[in-house]
Amino acid sequence: MMTRKTATLGTLGLLALALAAVGGSVSAGDGPTEDSKLPSKDGGSLELDVYGPASDLYKIAVVPPKGTASGAKQVAEIAEKDLRLSSLFKVLAASSFLEEGAQPAGSIETKSWTVVGAQGVIKGSITITGTLFDLSLNLFEVVKGAGPVLSRSYSGKLPELRGSVHNFVNLVIEHFTGTKGCFGSRILFARKTGKKMKDIFTVGMDGFGLAKKTDNGSINIIPSWGPGGSIFYTSFVTGFPFLYRTDRVEPVLKGEGLNMGAAVAPGGGKMAVVMAVDGQPDIFLTDIEGNIIKRLTNTPGIDVSPVWGPGGKIAFVSNRQGSPQIYVTGPGGGGATRVTFKGSYNTEPSWCPKCDEPSIAFSGRDGGAYDIFTINLKTGEIKRMTEGQGDNKSPAWSPDGRLIAFHSSRGGIHLCNTDGLNQNLILKGNAETLRWR
Repeated sequence: MMTRKTATLGTLGLLALALAAVGGSVSAGDGPTEDSKLPSKDGGSLELDVYGPASDLYKIAVVPPKGTASGAKQVAEIAEKDLRLSSLFKVLAASSFLEEGAQPAGSIETKSWTVVGAQGVIKGSITITGTLFDLSLNLFEVVKGAGPVLSRSYSGKLPELRGSVHNFVNLVIEHFTGTKGCFGSRILFARKTGKKMKDIFTVGMDGFGLAKKTDNGSINIIPSWGPGGSIFYTSFVTGFPFLYRTDRVEPVLKGEGLNMGAAVAPGGGKMAVVMAVDGQPDIFLTDIEGNIIKRLTNTPGIDVSPVWGPGGKIAFVSNRQGSPQIYVTGPGGGGATRVTFKGSYNTEPSWCPKCDEPSIAFSGRDGGAYDIFTINLKTGEIKRMTEGQGDNKSPAWSPDGRLIAFHSSRGGIHLCNTDGLNQNLILKGNAETLRWR
């Protein structure tokens, strides 16, 4: 642990400035000119490349498993929601099914499913005895005949049932795309819980299992995932913005200056943190205990919101050239490169973990509203995810690179695909600083 003192600015004033650079409302300064506006959203239909270029969404039917009725209903609902959220499938309505209910769970009547337009079918069986379940699920491709192309069996305690269905859907996604899905992963965020109170929460990517991680009656902000499922966050519980970890009582970073969140490097061991030394918020590289290894930025202006990307690169927000923009630097610091040149107010970067080319999602202010954008760092192409849909902020890329979560003034946390299509509300209520594990 280290102790520091800040000069020139009071703690609260410094924090206000830094938060403004992350997503508040400040003067744009000498930002891009009027002819460098952020792009408008393109139209187009939602498509999936499964059997060839630009094929339609894969049409799939989910048949409630045979057996215990309550469990069958739950399994079908979980699977259908996952498939819809994935942006890869069109789930057929159960009212259209023609197959006889007496058909075994391990086979299908191909003709019945061809007639209703199904390309794939999920069937199975479930038995619930007391607090335990046994579940079998099968995936069928109608063109490949009556037998399953994928089968799995699960057993366990009832609270584990949802995770088992998530696992099967992830395998279905892998079967068609070659990359496993990420259902069962969780999204981290902060939200207001009372007057002068904010707390840290997590929720499953399907909107289920909301869990409160702080409860100290104070303001807790800027969460990030730490080692072993722990969470770093900045808290005002002592009156100063210290950096804490959920599995510890004492702060990781403590002092009169700014301690504004932490971003743990892939593989752990190191993290990028925002600290104010001599009154200037900059990004530092520290070990996981908060001991400084190196100062990564040291230029006039405010440098905040570090996030790790491929090859140890770090994206962050800086107003060093007048308006908040996205920059990228290496793990050794120095030589930061500005990557956003369209728009006068771009903040909250999030790296894509599995894109073919390095890409960052960010929130940009366009007129009086904020929207979600992505930028391909290789080509410089900016793609717009939201437009004319209220304020949309704090994007977070899914672990498989297929989806983006963000908070919208339309009512809560939404998911969409990387074209901004198939937007779904998964959790109502306010949310800030989304991070997807």
